[in-house]
Parts: sequence; structure tokens; C-alpha cells
Amino acid sequence: MLKIKHQKRDPLVPPISVSALFNLSSFGHNDDIVANQKELDFTRRELKQDIKTLAKAFLELDLKKGDIITVATGRSMYENILIFFTANRLGIIVAFLDEKTTRDTLLHYLDEFNSPLLITYKATDKRIKDLKHDAKSVKHIINLDGRTVDEAGPDDEQSEDIEFHALDGFLLNGHQPITKIAEKHHGHIPRHTFSANREALISFTSGSTSGPKPMVFTNKALIASAIYSKVASDVKMWDKELHSWMSYVHLDCPYGLVVSVLAPICGGGEVVLTPDIDDTNLDYYIGKNPNTIFGIPPLLEAMPNLKEDTDISDLKMFASGGERLEKSASLAALDFFKSRGLKNIKISNGYGVGEALGLISTAVGNRTYNPDSVGQIPAGVHTMVLDPDTGEELNFGKTGILYVTGKHILSRYYNRPELTDDKIITIHGRRFVKTGDLAYVTETGFITLVGRATFFINNLPAKVYYEVVRAAVSKSELVKKCYVVKGPDPKLKLAAYAFVVTNDGVGHNNDIRQQIIAKASEPFNLGRRRITLKDYELPKKVIFLDDLPLTKANKTDFRKLERMAKELGSVENTNK
Repeated sequence: MLKIKHQKRDPLVPPISVSALFNLSSFGHNDDIVANQKELDFTRRELKQDIKTLAKAFLELDLKKGDIITVATGRSMYENILIFFTANRLGIIVAFLDEKTTRDTLLHYLDEFNSPLLITYKATDKRIKDLKHDAKSVKHIINLDGRTVDEAGPDDEQSEDIEFHALDGFLLNGHQPITKIAEKHHGHIPRHTFSANREALISFTSGSTSGPKPMVFTNKALIASAIYSKVASDVKMWDKELHSWMSYVHLDCPYGLVVSVLAPICGGGEVVLTPDIDDTNLDYYIGKNPNTIFGIPPLLEAMPNLKEDTDISDLKMFASGGERLEKSASLAALDFFKSRGLKNIKISNGYGVGEALGLISTAVGNRTYNPDSVGQIPAGVHTMVLDPDTGEELNFGKTGILYVTGKHILSRYYNRPELTDDKIITIHGRRFVKTGDLAYVTETGFITLVGRATFFINNLPAKVYYEVVRAAVSKSELVKKCYVVKGPDPKLKLAAYAFVVTNDGVGHNNDIRQQIIAKASEPFNLGRRRITLKDYELPKKVIFLDDLPLTKANKTDFRKLERMAKELGSVENTNK
């Protein structure tokens, strides 16, 4: 394991459940706002009461400790928080799926998880009936009617003397209010407080390489990730400067749930939920003026489109996740923020894998704008680099497969022991997760990615790694974004194809292509290394796009780009 210079001690992770940490963080602050969704504010006291009511209903439905409930509700973000904390209090595991998950996929996971309860979003009576009939394990279906999304918008007239209860939108089998079920329960409501090692969440990998895989996380892992991310961003408990967090990411993304929701809630903050955010209502949500925005690069790129009267005066940090944040996007956003008088705003970007809840390294402030690094390893996270051929442990500056450990990594892949054995290894008494990325680490903990261990072109005389070619192409001031995949070539059979999004005002023609290739041919620094691409490493084609395609997990859809490259066919090099 690499010993990073000046790395802080591992933060203390309390041996309790996530719901217990929420209760602890709320002590003395029960009347503070914990979540805002559309025009609704929920206090910590109200969330606690909702948790208690829903817990009674769960117990009346005969849910037990260790059960797995499947939640496919997507946009009802406050309800998702409520469901998770309720289940967590009772020792029940929650599996979040996208609300648009296909019927066959949903049935597959319901059977695999043996879920006694399915929670859906605005499902029709027919869909509820069919799912209950076809899902062998499902005894009950709770359908959310979407009222906190549809009926709580800025244009809805709501009188202050009318109480709006989110739980009124929980309907058992589509019709019976869940509050009526809760009224039937008069027994004890258990509270699993000291259950750090109990499994709490099933989340899924992005599926960008070999399809989504269900990952299981304990209470300890979720709390550790929340604490590590707050320490890395230098956020304190009840931090007034970074109190309000706007969450752009849905809860079926692991980093979305933990970093952008659980971290602020359990850290004494308020989360601003964005269940239906898009380019038509961006000013409405950003205008809530949060201290921190947790989003993705496209959201940061859209910030300069805000109206002049949209108030962002309290914004202190933009935390970007899901996909690489390009240097040009960071600098453009920084210029925009400065034009609005925000001179000390931080832009945070980092690197991680789903198995580590998206947290391996972070880059805050000026470090974000260094395209050669994906940030610095924070306290609590430790890495190791192994030679891909021999398995030998490598020292600083040596390129190999990156492994990560910490209290925040997954406990296992659900029902996939062979995958667990392949991806998780124990060395020096610690469990390490294999990231699949080729990288090297500096003595001070900065990580430079060279590429995926499987993302290369195996041409003689040497392998060509996509990430190295991408870094070379991105050096051009003409390039805003770039992604490199393999494509056909008459001479080499396979060669690098560069899909490029140019900066505003840059044309799409052969002259621009030649300028980009000429710049990529020049020596450049990748971390500490001085690299010059050889002729066979240079892209054989540069293809212009208005933007890079994204998957549902907001990652570049490289499979679509590979299909596009293949369709272009084996033709003459268009860069000349």
C-alpha cells in the first residue's frame, strides 16, 4: 500500500447506522430545514415523524430485518430519502432502480432480491396488477402518485393553512393510503442503532463496461464515504458557508445518494432536491441560491446560460461528478462566476468507481483545472498499484492497475461470488477493490490515469492507450471535449478515432482537423512524464460532434462511439 506524504489520519467513522447518525446530527436542530423539493420545505422533525409513520406501515406489512425492498421511483427524491431512512432504521436493505427500468429487468431483480415490497412511481393500475401477478416474491406494491413533484411547483396555488403531507401520496396497491395501514400498528418500532456492519444499500455500477452489477454496501461504508467527502472538501458539521446543497443526481447512482444527499443531511445541512430539473427550469432551481451544487459537467457548462437576475450570490462550490470535467469547461465556468462577482468559488472534481461510492480522489479549487491529474487521494482512502502482468506491487510513479481500499468500499456484489472474488483482493489484511484503471500515483497522492486496463489498441510495436491519445488531443485550445475509441484502419487493422467537441466559434473542417493533429504530435506532460505520440498512436480520424453522447449514468457512451467508428469504415486517413 502506498504511503502518501502528508496525508491526514483516517477520519473516525462512528459504529452506528445511517438513520442513527441522522438522529444524532439533528439533536438541537429539529426545526431546521433538512430538505427542499419544489415549493415544499421539510424540517428534520417532519422527516423524523414521516419515518416513524412509514416504519409502522412497513411493520404492519410484515417487513423484517434483512429483507430487501426494491424502489423504482426516480424523481420523487424526498420520498426516496424517507424510504431509505425508514428501511435503515428497521434494518431493511434498499435497492434503488431507475424508474424507467424495463418490466423484464424489474422482474429479474425482484426475483433475485426476493423482494417482498416494490415501490413504484405513477404506475397504472394495470402495471401494478401485472407486476404483482408476475413477481413471485412481491406481496405488496406501494405506488407514489407524484404529488410532491407535480403539485408543489412554483405555479401551484397553495394556502399556508393547508398541510401538505408527502405520505398521502403513498398508496398501497395503487389505492389504499399507507397512512391508514400505519394506524393499525400499535407495537414497538425497533431502532437498529449500532449496526455499522449491517448491509443497508444495493446500488448498481454504471454498466459502461459490461452491464450494471448490483453492489452491496454496509452502514459503515455509506457513513465513511459521506465523512471522507466532507473532510476532502473541508466541510464542517453545521458549516454555515456550505450549509445548503443542491442535488442534481438521482438516488439510483451511488455517488448521488451518499455524497449529495446523505453527506449534507447527516452533516447538519440542507439538501435542495431537483426532481425534474432540465434546461427549461434551470433558473428556478439554481435561483434557490444553494451554497453547493452537486451535479455533472453538462450542468456546469449550462451555468453561463442563466438569466442575469438569477441569484447565485451564496454559491461557494460546484462539485462535479459522473464524468471527467474538462479544463475548458472549468475555466469557462470560472470566468462566468467571476463575472457574477463570485471570486472565491471552488470547483470540485474527482475520480472514483461505483465500488468505492465514486470516491478515490478529489480536486478542489485550482487543482481542478489540471488536466493531467484526477485529483488527490483524501484522508481515509488508500491505494495500491499492481503490475498488470506479474501482480507485483509498484512504487510511486510506476504505471499499473489501480486498487483502492477504505471503509467506504462495497462488501460484495449481490449473488455474484465469482465477481466478488475477482474484483476484491485481500493484501496486508486490507480488502482492496480492483478499479480496472491503469494509473500511477505521486508521493503526494495525486493520481494520473493512463487508461482502462482493457481500453487499448493492441497494435505492434506497442499498445496504444485511449487515455494517452485523449490527453494529447485535448491539449489543443480548439478542443472542448474529446473521447478516443478504436476504429478500423486498412494498414493497422485497428487505430485510434478521436471524437471531438470544439470550443465555441471553432469550425468543423479539415484545416481544424490538421491543427488538432499537429498539436497532438507535439511533446506534452502527462503528470510527471514527458510524452510524444508516435505516428501509429495519433488518431487516424478526427470526427466532430456537437456533444458527446451520455449514458443514463451521465458517463460518455463509448459503446455508441465505437459503433459510430465502425460505421465509418476502413477508408483513407481523413486527417491529411
